[in-house]
Amino acid sequence: MKEKNDFSRTGSLPTGEGGGRGHRILFSDFDGTLTTSDSMMSIIIYQRGKLGLALSLLRILPWLILMFMGRYSNQRTKERLLHNCFGKMTEEEFNDFCQSFADSHRQILRKSVYDRLMEAKKNGDEVVVVTASPENWVSRLVPEFKVLGTKMEFNPCFTGRFLTPNCYAQEKVNRILAAYPQLKSDRKAYHVTAFGDSRGDREMLAFADEQIFKPI
Repeated sequence: MKEKNDFSRTGSLPTGEGGGRGHRILFSDFDGTLTTSDSMMSIIIYQRGKLGLALSLLRILPWLILMFMGRYSNQRTKERLLHNCFGKMTEEEFNDFCQSFADSHRQILRKSVYDRLMEAKKNGDEVVVVTASPENWVSRLVPEFKVLGTKMEFNPCFTGRFLTPNCYAQEKVNRILAAYPQLKSDRKAYHVTAFGDSRGDREMLAFADEQIFKPI
């Protein structure tokens, strides 16, 4: 039986029906679940300020409109925005920038969720962040956890393309199964908990034995 819980509870994570299974894995969304704000907007503001963000969004306005009309992909829109902001950076330069951003923005982490995930890790559970945001900055904001995120292509600067599909919706489950094939071959040996806050997490939540939805 799948459970829904809120993020405000303290103490150990609930055991649930699968609590007796040998290994527990927690998969958490990042933006809006483990954070209190959108990290992509935050890192762009960190680079060029709120006015710079507005101008960057204005430059890709035609594609934003098409995306909201369902006629242009979320991935291509995100690639255009990130290329507009970071297309002149090499991978090394971008990673250094992401580290600087992470060092000054740990406060965007949602303490109630972060603390629960850290508690689970201390109890021996595996904790994995599964996110549509690029791994470059997410892995530096939460180096305590493994990160499965979108991968950016550099040659040597950011090309404006992702190496992987945008890690969103069904792609989150695809990435989980690629990293943990045993969840397909020996599913009953594991108890999976998923944290999420939006429709982009729906498939990951449905995949889990235990669902924790909408942080408060």
